[in-house]
Amino acid sequence: MNNMPALGFLILLAGAFAQELTVTLPDGAVKGVQRVTTAGHPYYAFFSIRYAKPPVGALRFQTPVPVDPWNVVYDATFEKNVCYQVSFDVKEENEDCLTVSVYTPINPLTTKNKLPVMVYIHGGGFVVGSGRYTGNLHGASPGYIIDNQLIMVSINYRLGPFGFLSTGDKVIPGNAGLKDQTLALKWVQKNIAFFGGDPDKVTLFGQSAGGASIGYLILSPSAARLFRAAILESGTPLCPWAYQRNQTEITYKTASFIDQRFNHQRDAQELLTFLQKVDAKTIDNASNRYTVWATTPAETGHNSIINGQLEQGFFFAPVVEVEHDGAFLTQKPYEALARGNFNKVPIIIGACSEEGLMSLSLYDSNPSFLVPQGMHITNSSTKSYAGSLIKAQYSPNSEMKNNILSGIQYYTDQNFVKSLIKHAELQSQHTDVYFYVFSYSGPLGGNVHNKYPGSGNVTHVEEANYILDRLNVKLFPPADQLVHQRIVKLWTNFAIHKNPTPTQDPLLQNIMWPKVSQANFQYLDIGANLQILKDPKKEKYNFWKTLYEMFGERPFDTY
Repeated sequence: MNNMPALGFLILLAGAFAQELTVTLPDGAVKGVQRVTTAGHPYYAFFSIRYAKPPVGALRFQTPVPVDPWNVVYDATFEKNVCYQVSFDVKEENEDCLTVSVYTPINPLTTKNKLPVMVYIHGGGFVVGSGRYTGNLHGASPGYIIDNQLIMVSINYRLGPFGFLSTGDKVIPGNAGLKDQTLALKWVQKNIAFFGGDPDKVTLFGQSAGGASIGYLILSPSAARLFRAAILESGTPLCPWAYQRNQTEITYKTASFIDQRFNHQRDAQELLTFLQKVDAKTIDNASNRYTVWATTPAETGHNSIINGQLEQGFFFAPVVEVEHDGAFLTQKPYEALARGNFNKVPIIIGACSEEGLMSLSLYDSNPSFLVPQGMHITNSSTKSYAGSLIKAQYSPNSEMKNNILSGIQYYTDQNFVKSLIKHAELQSQHTDVYFYVFSYSGPLGGNVHNKYPGSGNVTHVEEANYILDRLNVKLFPPADQLVHQRIVKLWTNFAIHKNPTPTQDPLLQNIMWPKVSQANFQYLDIGANLQILKDPKKEKYNFWKTLYEMFGERPFDTY
């Protein structure tokens, strides 16, 4: 009887240690921690495992190098650094950020089953975001995926100048961030079986710049056989914002904010040597200064990281590299798709119904954003005045939000929908393609304030909250919960079967989602109900096709 307290202590101690799990990988052991999903399902989380050496010093801007083996158990029970974020100050940002996190619903030490794997690639315009479980708009919370008995992996990759600076030659060829993603996928192939995952059943999914990144991985020979299916949400390499043509000018101008000699100096090796010795925060600050310089009308001091760049391409974005060993992409995205030069994997691809809602808040205070880039107005005062004339023409009461329905659709079509449809058309000639439009408007999506009379309200990013466990879905209306259950079922079905509707399912209203074909472009509308519809945005898309055919000069890069 006197031993009962000691026995109780030992039981509690064993329970405490049972919350952790150590898995031995080829390069070393990692220790994870047990968590529980919102639905009450336990899983093991292994946070922020390094897959590459810190890209510092001589490795800055270069192809990532796999991490060296380690002898001490790596503590993966907590989240670590995020990569440098342009225009945002984040306490944990650091160049030592190339990590993966793994979430598994099974104990791989006691279970022989190998589960399908979903790898999440975060969005954020190639300049913000992370693969962290917690944090900002782009948090990669895995609960809904875990609840469906799949393993989820999320990754960090270099952003902004650290990930996408390029001198347009072999010195800083560019696409370091995409090469990070590729190395992370190689890490998954090498290690995921030790967490209970099947390396032959890896599906990528990501939203916005994450979706575009996945499109680039589909195009890159270096990513061949690293995944078997992909889901591109509101992003493709064909989107005008997802590709940069003026990388050399951007690189040297950014460097000039650190040292003015690079306003006229064009020696790439000298630039690289200089930048590899500069403090990372100095480079980060220079990229912020460049963004302000390039998007700010001098008289307003306004800083836009979105609207000034959509049609020209984000400043720090993927590029076509010169031919060299280790190149990620040497073909223009459109031409690669049109010629069938890509990794043949089935995809889901689509958009939210009003992607352009995200752009409207800047119009009233910054009419210069209304001026077409094709007018080539360089004087900021002239551009601002021209914008005020356009604003007066379309909205004489000065409140454009009351007359902006056409603007919403323009930005939705120009920057997202036409590009996504074209990607679907081109790829459907070679692989299975499933197209969707997410049109459900509910509080879980988060767009509760940015609404305009006569317009739908489903803006950029909204579907992600229904897929990733960022918010407690139980706190939202039953209709939101049902849409959440349906889209997660579709996405996880695809990861398991390479088909979002392998059989009829009452939860999915017994619909069978048809594949896109050249002769019959059918798609799934994900609203309060699921509907099979035909020819998304037919009139507007045909207008853009005609415009490209009449006036476009080939070869195209985006669309």
